[in-house]
Amino acid sequence: CNDTISGDGACVCDSGWSGSSCDVCAPDFFGPSCTSCPSCGDHGTCNDTMSGDGACVCDSGWSGSSCDVCAPDFFGPSCTSCPSCGD
Repeated sequence: CNDTISGDGACVCDSGWSGSSCDVCAPDFFGPSCTSCPSCGDHGTCNDTMSGDGACVCDSGWSGSSCDVCAPDFFGPSCTSCPSCGD
């Protein structure tokens, strides 16, 4: 609690915690213990919140545990969708 003479009584949360009562995970933290998320690079976001599992959710065209490789049927440095090449 911010309990100094100039304090406002607000809770001061430990790292990873947020909310007025420090009872929810801060952004980029997940699970019941509010564990720090892994890096999901420039092409993904962490499945955070208390019910999240910390897995990276990759942008379209990207794959891998850190969203740093092209998904199947995508290519190049921007993981562009492959053209239809016929069967």
